[in-house]
Amino acid sequence: MIKALKLFLIFVITSSLIVWLYNNSGKVEIISNNYLIQTDIFGLSLAIFSLFLLIFSVLLFFRIFKSIPKDFKFKKRGKYLQLANDSLDNIAEAILLGDPIILEKNSRKLKKYLNNDFFSSFMLFNSALISGDLEESKKYLKILESIPKANYIAKRAKIIFLFKNNKILDAKNLLLDLCKEYPKDIWFHDKLSRIYALEKNWKEAHGLISRLQSLPSEKKNYFANLKILSGEAPLEAFQLSESSIEVVKETMKYYLDKNELKKAINVVNKTWMKLLCIEIIELFMDYKVQSEKELLQRYKLILKNLKKNINEKSNETKLALAYASFKASIWGESQNFLDQIDKNEWDERVIDLYRKISEQTKKAILPIAKINLIEKPVWKCTSCEFQTDRWQLVCKNCSSLDTIVWSKSNYDFAKERDFFREFLQNSFGHLPKMKREN
Repeated sequence: MIKALKLFLIFVITSSLIVWLYNNSGKVEIISNNYLIQTDIFGLSLAIFSLFLLIFSVLLFFRIFKSIPKDFKFKKRGKYLQLANDSLDNIAEAILLGDPIILEKNSRKLKKYLNNDFFSSFMLFNSALISGDLEESKKYLKILESIPKANYIAKRAKIIFLFKNNKILDAKNLLLDLCKEYPKDIWFHDKLSRIYALEKNWKEAHGLISRLQSLPSEKKNYFANLKILSGEAPLEAFQLSESSIEVVKETMKYYLDKNELKKAINVVNKTWMKLLCIEIIELFMDYKVQSEKELLQRYKLILKNLKKNINEKSNETKLALAYASFKASIWGESQNFLDQIDKNEWDERVIDLYRKISEQTKKAILPIAKINLIEKPVWKCTSCEFQTDRWQLVCKNCSSLDTIVWSKSNYDFAKERDFFREFLQNSFGHLPKMKREN
């Protein structure tokens, strides 16, 4: 309503002005170069308006003509932005599927559409690395190294490239320098530590990690195992991780050496239902027992702390109680615990213990003919499924680190796979995470 009123007022004023000029136009004479031009005020105003309109039209034409290339570039840029957006979607899909061909194709498109060297070179380096084209990945690594903004990423990428080329010594030497340059960087320290671990240089491997002020939760189990292997205090290792059976065993030894049975059994009580490894019970019942009286005391502690879990799904508690009873020379109780295990779930360990009981008492008769033995649990590598009879930090089959776990454990060991194997298949997971800047 207000806008309509304003337009009406402007129309009235303009119309009135034109009418007034027409009725009171007067006369205007212009003499120029012996020419006489006669007109009135209205005609002069009309001529001036026409001249202004002509000049405005000419300027507008030149402006439109001049903006044609700019408009073309703008439309082209908009088209490229849309195509770049599509390429980014395809790159995300290629990373998820691990498809180096799609990744390379769309990274090249992205470089064309956005004239970007950093991101596109980074993607092309990874696509070449995934496909195994070392020469191509080397070319894009050099491009990354030439970009100041990509300095840090290029250094991490080079470590991956050296391992892909199996140049472990070169990677080690470079990591030594990078750990000095980046004294708080977890990635560089962790990778150098793992090289030392492969060399079984536990002290150097442990020393590198111990320099870091903070440690991610997924690295704590590895660091705890390094503490044990390098002879460091087991209590510190236990504070870092309760999921390592080796750490639990060494912590128990520490307390048993000091004859602190209650503290040792507290470690068992705290970790048993997660680890379910009979080696823990064997150590508690066997390690430095001084007398029959102490052996019986240890058995009572085991019985008190484990019997509450006897009805759990796992048979490991029953087997553990049977072993403890056997060591305490309570044959009937030992046989009773074994008999509670479903015969369809017996393995070699149950048969061996049953046989030992039968050697001590005639009441225990081994029903061999009625049993179909299942495979006994073993230590397994979560990276390559290699099986072994004892724990080790380095897998003998695939050289993965901290991936050997007890097959009966309830801990979720689906943690990060060892970087020596994983980044050769997917190097993206080992490059720095993006951080949002405030």
